Amino acid sequence: MNPLLNPVFAARLIKRYLTDVDRAWKKDADEIRRYQDKALRRTIRYAYKVPLYRKKYKGAGIHPDDIKGMKDLHKLPLITKKDLIEGFPDDIIPVGYDKSNAYVVSTSGSSGRPMSMYKDVEYIMIEALAGVRLLKAYGMNWRKTKITNIGDFSIPSTTDEECLKKGLMGNLSPFFSFENYQNLYTGEDVKTLMDKMDKFEPELLIAYTSVLVGLASLKMKGLGKKVNPKYIISSGEVLDDYSRKYIEEAFGARVLNLYATTEGGSIAFECLKGNFHINNDFTHVEILDKNGEAVPEGEFGSIVITRLYPGGTPIIRYTGLNDIASLKSGYCDCGMHTPLLKTLEGRKKDAIIFPDGRIFPPATIPMPLAEAASKFGTLQIKRFQLVQKDIDNIEILIEIDEEQRNKGVSVDKLFEEIRKNYEKLAGSDVKIEVKEVKKVEMPDGYISPPLIISHLDRKRVDEALL
Repeated sequence: MNPLLNPVFAARLIKRYLTDVDRAWKKDADEIRRYQDKALRRTIRYAYKVPLYRKKYKGAGIHPDDIKGMKDLHKLPLITKKDLIEGFPDDIIPVGYDKSNAYVVSTSGSSGRPMSMYKDVEYIMIEALAGVRLLKAYGMNWRKTKITNIGDFSIPSTTDEECLKKGLMGNLSPFFSFENYQNLYTGEDVKTLMDKMDKFEPELLIAYTSVLVGLASLKMKGLGKKVNPKYIISSGEVLDDYSRKYIEEAFGARVLNLYATTEGGSIAFECLKGNFHINNDFTHVEILDKNGEAVPEGEFGSIVITRLYPGGTPIIRYTGLNDIASLKSGYCDCGMHTPLLKTLEGRKKDAIIFPDGRIFPPATIPMPLAEAASKFGTLQIKRFQLVQKDIDNIEILIEIDEEQRNKGVSVDKLFEEIRKNYEKLAGSDVKIEVKEVKKVEMPDGYISPPLIISHLDRKRVDEALL
């Protein structure tokens, strides 16, 4: 039965729709914190019915009554991806939970072993409200704006796409038309993707950075004449400055960053003022060091998330994202009263480590290349990739757009500038080689070429980062 036909259930969701989306604008920071306190208490009470969390909390001597609000969050033990993997299926949901009304969704496994969790219809729809907030921030409407989402929909039975079809879209279909949504699989050839979008004419385009770069190259060649979105959202991969500029030049549209995960939903998004807002009334973000302590604002550490609404598998002080970020003090003047990320650096495992112990996360490491391209005003670099062959040996692989080749500067001179920039960054102890390739590397298990490939011993990397 469609739960929306239940008047009590429907009324509860309508109330959330009318309050949750606008909370970022209508409530000030203190009011949002008070909402967080209440939401956290409700979430902890729910989690205490879940065997995994109950065992963890009892082991730490914590009872739900001990958690009065966000100031007490640090008392709770951290939950790892391993905990959820080993707890699946029965220890990650409340005792007696009706699985028939929920969907099993899984992470992609790109950062290691996939993790599966449960989401019910109410859970999915609350998650969707954060997406509605993003659209409102961009002056768009979820019922009217034509949206193309290019994602990893290769295994429908275990992805959020299936949840959307059966849960959100399936149950809303009697009430609203979803003809303005186009979902495409990121594994398709970029020309096929462009052809499909050309027929759909999206106003908003959402995709991985690497896919957007491929589409941008085709756009520069004159394809996709009807693909003219007002905004483009990059999600799922690091959005570096060079790729952002390359995509913006090709489409003549603003490129904005979105941080969304299976576990946390839409965690943060970039507003039109260029600030990265955390949806902290949906998902609270902590930035912790390797010892589990909060890092000062502006310094990067590991992202730990707490989802502030019950349902399905609770996500509380979850460390399994393996992403690096930093917080920014103050608030944006765009009208939203939510806290800010300073940077979203990417996955820990993709960091570059130098012999002297310095660590450069994925978002930072492309900067010398972007500086070289900017110096000569060239966009001939179609795609690039850094391969750390050893602690003192880095290879920079570059695809050149043939139609842009030598524009602004010769390829040889550009490569020499890139090499010098990286040598300055890495130091004399590191060998830097810049090579032109027809295609950057695509390791097994990836759906798109990664920005960084590290051949360092995993134990060595983990010791530096964890």
